[in-house]
Amino acid sequence: MASILEHYRVLGVSAGAGIADVTSSYKRLCRKYHPDVNTDPGSEELMKRINVAYTVLRERLKREAAFRERQSYTWMVRRPAASPVTRANNTTAQKADAEEEKGAYCALNAYFTAISAGDYPCAYNYLSSYDKRQISKESFTGWRKSVARLYPMRAFKVTGSQPGITVTLGDSKTFFARKFRVAVTEEDIAEERMQSGDIEKMVVCECGVWRVFLGYDGVAELTRGFDEQFEEKCKRDIAKRWEEYSKSQHPEYNMLSMAGMRKAAAKELYRQKRFGGALTFAAISVKAGNTYETAQDELQRIAARTITGSLRETDIPAFAGDGVFTVLFVGLRKKNAKEIIDRLSAKIRKNAGPQLGTGAVIDSGIESWSGRDLANIDSLNTVLKKFNKKV
Repeated sequence: MASILEHYRVLGVSAGAGIADVTSSYKRLCRKYHPDVNTDPGSEELMKRINVAYTVLRERLKREAAFRERQSYTWMVRRPAASPVTRANNTTAQKADAEEEKGAYCALNAYFTAISAGDYPCAYNYLSSYDKRQISKESFTGWRKSVARLYPMRAFKVTGSQPGITVTLGDSKTFFARKFRVAVTEEDIAEERMQSGDIEKMVVCECGVWRVFLGYDGVAELTRGFDEQFEEKCKRDIAKRWEEYSKSQHPEYNMLSMAGMRKAAAKELYRQKRFGGALTFAAISVKAGNTYETAQDELQRIAARTITGSLRETDIPAFAGDGVFTVLFVGLRKKNAKEIIDRLSAKIRKNAGPQLGTGAVIDSGIESWSGRDLANIDSLNTVLKKFNKKV
């Protein structure tokens, strides 16, 4: 004869549930497994077990309700203490239930640990025999890689399980199962944000060993869908990077614009604040002596070609504004940076030749920060203030 705990398990309710929960679960199972609506050959046998469990629990709960009602009128009546044999049976059942939950939890935790570490062949070993018949190891690995490319798992937490339930798979086999709630934190690459969500994951007991149950049939189709999403994301990223690069480039000179300079300077300012070192910022202003606009434009193009040609081998970033060219020296002191700026100014004057005119002006400003004296965007703008420019 089945124990009371087994009847609770058949109906899928926790031990000690009330008559309302038992009745609700019974009606739900009838709608699912009754032979009139379920053509599965094993549904009739399962329905018999459900009817027996409901009958036993209903009568038991009715007797307990009647006993509690009598107790409210006769307060002197005390419920007799459970016998040592009953207490021992209850303790044994609770220990068995705790061991089952522990085994199911360990299997699910090991599965998600392998998924989080990217060891998909190891995670495949924790799947149920039903899933392994539907999914090959190669298909499972490809599917999980496709998911990870779009939604990398950062953390997971397996919380408490629902009471044991009975499930019947497509091959008419009935298994004892448990449902767990798993809180998963993922990085949504498409949206560039972190998101968390709860999922329900079921594990089934096969010959005393707990296995993770997925129930997916079309993994190949899922893999193809995730790969298509990933390709679209890569195309969006390329278009986005190209747009950012185009915005940061000066439209006429082979240099970054002032907008691009602000972004590059922010990285170097953070690096100096974090790791220290010297940082020198210099600016060169070029103004032609002739009043013609074409002469000014031609002089600026000559200055841009001179600066980029001289700094190309040194990997020092240079930036172009309207008549003002800035250079960011990382790890270079003011004295050495000033020598480079003076040589660049002389070279611009030499290459420009007659384009300078009689009243031409090539001016420069330079400032350096090191040690505890850290630079920021405002301190960079003090160098450009004399030229009426700002980063």
